[in-house]
Amino acid sequence: MHSLELDKQTRDRVRNFIGGAASGVACTLAGHPFDTLKVRLQTEGTTGRFKGLTHCLSTTIKEEGVLALYKGATPPMVGMSIINSCMFGTMEIVKKKLHPDITTPISVPEIMLSGAITGWVVSFVATPIETVKSKLQVQYSGIKLYNGPIDCIKKTLKSEGIVGLYRAFIPTGFQRTSLWAYFGCYELANRALRLEDGTMTVGRSFLAGGIAGTGFWCTNFPFDVIRSRIMTMPSGEKPPRYTGMIDCARKIYAVDGLKGFWKGFTPCLLRTFPANGATFVAYEFVMKLLPSA
Repeated sequence: MHSLELDKQTRDRVRNFIGGAASGVACTLAGHPFDTLKVRLQTEGTTGRFKGLTHCLSTTIKEEGVLALYKGATPPMVGMSIINSCMFGTMEIVKKKLHPDITTPISVPEIMLSGAITGWVVSFVATPIETVKSKLQVQYSGIKLYNGPIDCIKKTLKSEGIVGLYRAFIPTGFQRTSLWAYFGCYELANRALRLEDGTMTVGRSFLAGGIAGTGFWCTNFPFDVIRSRIMTMPSGEKPPRYTGMIDCARKIYAVDGLKGFWKGFTPCLLRTFPANGATFVAYEFVMKLLPSA
């Protein structure tokens, strides 16, 4: 009996990891162009080469073509599959640790706490992947430092070592802590939108996912700006442009004020509904496709 229970737990965990991987692919396909605009606006600040979202979009397409919006898409396509796989898989493990009683439903506060813990765990995987993605996204026309994700990893390791890939770990951890809002908002939306028989249509899952994404980004965006700056600062620069999260925050505020911490928020919000809606639709689809143990 004990062996059967362990086997069921293993299969349930595998289902969640597979569902997470599928959701990562869907998220990247739906949201990467907006993410590219977000990272470019965050990196340039209010005094950089772009006057705003529309100017950034038109300039990018004019100078680099439409496919430039998918620059750096390979690492997040693979990376988001890994990140979301870890995220959904870890989330289920943490939830069961915090709420082992399967006879009673888990509470929203328990789900939020599980999300916060999951955020820090996932940051170990997310930081190097998103560092490579961000470095590739800010390669502008005529300035090509990296030939692709593998070349970016090699050059970063050569100039900075493994630290170069994990320099933004702390702000990433704080940013990912907002998974409390992500899963909390999804649960609340799910409870409000589900049908009388307890099921969710594709459209309702998409809407709940968009609400979850909005809650996530509204509660962490300043940390996302800071980590984008740290991730994309030139390798081997001496002295380094930013010595850490606090130093980066001070320098952003000194130049741009409080609005500097919200640069790129518009494309982020435009991205969040399709990207996170697709994330949960793909995840729920796989959960239904793969029978529970």
